[in-house]
Amino acid sequence: MWVALSSTLGSRSSQIVVAEGIDPVSLETAARDIDVIVVVTDSDSEDPAAPLRMVRKIGLQRGAVVIADASDKKTAAEALALGIGGYVVRGSDASRLANAITEVADRGMLYSAPAADVLHDTLEATHAFSPSGDMHAMNAARALASALELKDTYTGGHAERVTSMAMRLARAAMLDGAVPSESLEAAFLLHDVGKIGIPETILTKPGGLTDTETLVLRTHPILGERIVAPLGFPSVVRDVIRYHHERWDGRGYPDGLEGDDIPPAARLFAIADAIDAMTSLRPYRRPMNFDAAIQEVLDHAGVQFDPTLCRLVGEVFLERPAQLA
Repeated sequence: MWVALSSTLGSRSSQIVVAEGIDPVSLETAARDIDVIVVVTDSDSEDPAAPLRMVRKIGLQRGAVVIADASDKKTAAEALALGIGGYVVRGSDASRLANAITEVADRGMLYSAPAADVLHDTLEATHAFSPSGDMHAMNAARALASALELKDTYTGGHAERVTSMAMRLARAAMLDGAVPSESLEAAFLLHDVGKIGIPETILTKPGGLTDTETLVLRTHPILGERIVAPLGFPSVVRDVIRYHHERWDGRGYPDGLEGDDIPPAARLFAIADAIDAMTSLRPYRRPMNFDAAIQEVLDHAGVQFDPTLCRLVGEVFLERPAQLA
């Protein structure tokens, strides 16, 4: 396998070192001189995912590729939750492993099954090995959010930041259908999970998108809903994922809902999402000043955003009463 791998990688490979085992010290030392770590797990061991946690503890998870049995769903779950860069099923040919290594070396992400299938299997596995026998919504949500941020590096930390902002607004608004809860928090964390199915060339394009690329990007709320639909999340999770790009004036997507027809949690989340988007660095523009982003939201009250919720924005995020324009 390793000879075939070296041949497949060609000029991109200068040396492949095969170690019988790893420990934190030798792993950290070796990492100074290598680009990618390949971890071959043993499904018969007491804890197959232990090496992955070691890699994560040292901070090398994004440069790691895992080889595991296709039936080992627990390791698949931990790989995603830990942010491991690549996952290849044991028995794959050298070209598949070479592709994963190349992608991870370039700071991408490659799993050996379609993204939605991996995520679906992973969440089922999370349910299966949970000590209580119940899927913990927040653990599952964070695993999915971690997987997404490997794919879209420009939004690093976005899910956690915007969730915190949206929960602050939810606590101030106390809307029916958007009362603060663990389910609501999971919904906010998972809002962009459908972007896992969008090509990286679109997500990280350093310039305006073509009309076709825009149409592809705008499928992510539908893809996200399809990913979580069979997984038993509460309806508020699906509502936020599908409808957080709808607009108060009906000109949003994917369904063109208008006003109060947009679910409350999605209307609330759209405000926090817009603020974080405007104040974050993106490949096509510099971040906006926070106060200016708040004013932008207020300027679009009753057009893009729920005007009643906008009345709370200045009070919640600037700790002063806000006046609508």
